[in-house]
Amino acid sequence: MAGIAYDVKVGAFQASSRPHKGNGQVRSISCSLTMDGSGGHCYLELVATGAAQPQPGDATTVTLDDGHGGATVFTGEVQETRAAADTARVVGVDGLTKLARLDVDGAYEQMSAGAIAKELLQKAGAPLGTIEDGPKFPSYVLHRGPRALRHLQRLAEQCGFDVYTDGDGKVHFAAPKAGGADHAFTYSAQVLRTGLQQVATAVDGLQVWGEGAASTQGSDKAHWLVKDLASVSGKASMDTSFTVKPGREGTLMREVRDGAMRTGEDAATQARARMALLASRPLRGFVEVLGSPKVKPGDRVKLDDIPSTHPVSALATGKVLRVRAVRHTLSMKTGFVTRMEF
Repeated sequence: MAGIAYDVKVGAFQASSRPHKGNGQVRSISCSLTMDGSGGHCYLELVATGAAQPQPGDATTVTLDDGHGGATVFTGEVQETRAAADTARVVGVDGLTKLARLDVDGAYEQMSAGAIAKELLQKAGAPLGTIEDGPKFPSYVLHRGPRALRHLQRLAEQCGFDVYTDGDGKVHFAAPKAGGADHAFTYSAQVLRTGLQQVATAVDGLQVWGEGAASTQGSDKAHWLVKDLASVSGKASMDTSFTVKPGREGTLMREVRDGAMRTGEDAATQARARMALLASRPLRGFVEVLGSPKVKPGDRVKLDDIPSTHPVSALATGKVLRVRAVRHTLSMKTGFVTRMEF
């Protein structure tokens, strides 16, 4: 594993591939960050050296370097430790776990989704990353039962956003970014395994239905109930090239009812945003490459120089894929491998 370096800090325990640094050793590292589920995890196998063993709640950071520049791939805290004959196994979790533990309630007037998201993150003590505004809600209510993470994920669904953490532990609440690739991997030189698939879409159109008479009677009548909801509805679809078509119906329509939408414009904006999020996944599956620590959720990647006879060529050539989950693994058995899921 020439050129590959690591630094691990867990409470008072420190380990490094650099000589004369740290008070312990690491046998294996596996760190994952994701847009799906309850957040990121880190699994460490520490060699028993007599150094202070980590305890639940200890701050945890992992930095990896592939020889072309390092990056922090995980920041969080210890959730549990497990003792073995000659090793200590440590499981770490990131800031989203704080949200998953927090029970909240509240009512908001004339606040954006981003402002509500910031308040939830601040209550949980989670570091803030990119927090986009999204739509403004005339009124929005959070009730106890669903934890703060589920409330945040529902807000993201209404905006067409994703919720995830980066390697520094910051929580992001943002729409898929556009543009070119952040990372390019040469197929024959860097790609180890692929498992990509293009599946028939279950939904190619959305219609969002809101509530209230704001569109026809003014904002001060937003609380009125109306018989005909056509004025508080919006729709969007996508074509076979995953291009979003605002205001158009698809063949496979899905209806979303959301009382927080009080105007037709708001409903149309949500329909377009939700459809854009679906369109950001032209392919599903994974790609494993030689360790690349700078890859994180939300990044856009492409595969270069795919052999024309390879089945992956027809699927991925010319496409930019958005990373939904990434796992960095370093061990004596596998070396340094990065797995990206789309």
